[in-house]
Amino acid sequence: MTSYYLKLALLALRRTPVLSSLMVLAIALGLATAMTAFTVLYRMSNNPIPHKSDVLHAVQLDAWSPDQAYDRETNLPPNQLTHGDSRRLMALDDGYRKTGMWRSRVVVVPEDTNVRPRNASARLVAPDFFPMFDTPFLHGQAWSAEQEASAARVTVISRELAERVFNRTDVVGERIYFDNENFQIVGVLDTWKLSPLFYDITNDVLNDPEDVFLPFSVGTAKEMDIHGNVNCWQSPGEGFKGLIDSECIMTQFWVELPDAAARERYLSLLDGYVAEQRKAGRFARPNNHRVTAVMPWLEQNEVIPNDTRMFVGIGVAFLLVCLLNATGLLLAKFLRKSGEIGLRRALGAPKREVFKQHLIESGLIGIFGAVAGLLLTLAGLAAIRALMPRFEAIAQLDLALFAALFATALIGAIAAGAYPAWRACQVMPASQLKTH
Repeated sequence: MTSYYLKLALLALRRTPVLSSLMVLAIALGLATAMTAFTVLYRMSNNPIPHKSDVLHAVQLDAWSPDQAYDRETNLPPNQLTHGDSRRLMALDDGYRKTGMWRSRVVVVPEDTNVRPRNASARLVAPDFFPMFDTPFLHGQAWSAEQEASAARVTVISRELAERVFNRTDVVGERIYFDNENFQIVGVLDTWKLSPLFYDITNDVLNDPEDVFLPFSVGTAKEMDIHGNVNCWQSPGEGFKGLIDSECIMTQFWVELPDAAARERYLSLLDGYVAEQRKAGRFARPNNHRVTAVMPWLEQNEVIPNDTRMFVGIGVAFLLVCLLNATGLLLAKFLRKSGEIGLRRALGAPKREVFKQHLIESGLIGIFGAVAGLLLTLAGLAAIRALMPRFEAIAQLDLALFAALFATALIGAIAAGAYPAWRACQVMPASQLKTH
């Protein structure tokens, strides 16, 4: 009987095209709104480096003002370090991979005069940055510790920059000019995406990784601009040297700690470092240094905006409203067929068969609504990418998430049709036969 009821459901939809279209559209709009919101939230709360998120740790030191906490509500230490603290922690012989870093910008001046100079994002890092964050090398490798120590003019660039400047990617050993200074390319990274870009939450976490990577020591020697938050509790000295020798926080610092024992050892090392710095008159506040793994770090810094969560709540509420509207429309549609239902009951059709017939019709509407919802979701995500290019990596359909919501919408549509179907099978044959 199921195939027969399915045929009846299709005929019923054809008999009432406007009403049926309204129900399908209601379910589709609700699903598309919820799906678009869930996709953005899911992508932004994604684990950006799942195989290493438990071993990579952001380092926090509380070198803030002795008169007040950096964050008086949570008592969290600053989310960045001073330039001096990053330099000194990188110099410690502790056996762990670690890197201080900051974001800057360079002007790329190609040797080919036919290629126009262009701005490129740059990150100043230690050589440990690359194995720590599993950067995929297409050609070459990172610079050496000796090159870092000597502030050698070497660089690792992205595949995209190599193709734009040289029209090829195998450019290891070639020279490239940044801000009119000659650098040797030692490595080219393959296409690399991190979403969100967790290693620097002071910049837009929806950014792509930088196009140019330079030694931390080179950035210091060249006095490269800091493109990110610089927060001070006391005025720095004059110029770049005064800034990097001040108590202003401006650099990020990450360390790779393979297990809990390593984490405890590193915290003990920080205890010793802070105690040593106190002898120089720094760190007047009580000990409040921390190492935080990737996912707690993202949560601690509220990387997911509150308006994104609110959008998800609105999407879910809208989906529920749409399903309730579909319930009302189905109830009106089924009760309009009271005469037909009464005749079937009078001819011996049991209640369960009448219920089954109308539930299949509800499920069919749910399937059509879910398919239409998929198309509207794709359109919605495309609109987000077009209107907000920074969301391009985020506004991508996740098939697993859509499958879950597809099933939810289908179950919701069937559930929404359960009450109208139940009301339909309660029709009394006698009352309908008297009026027809």
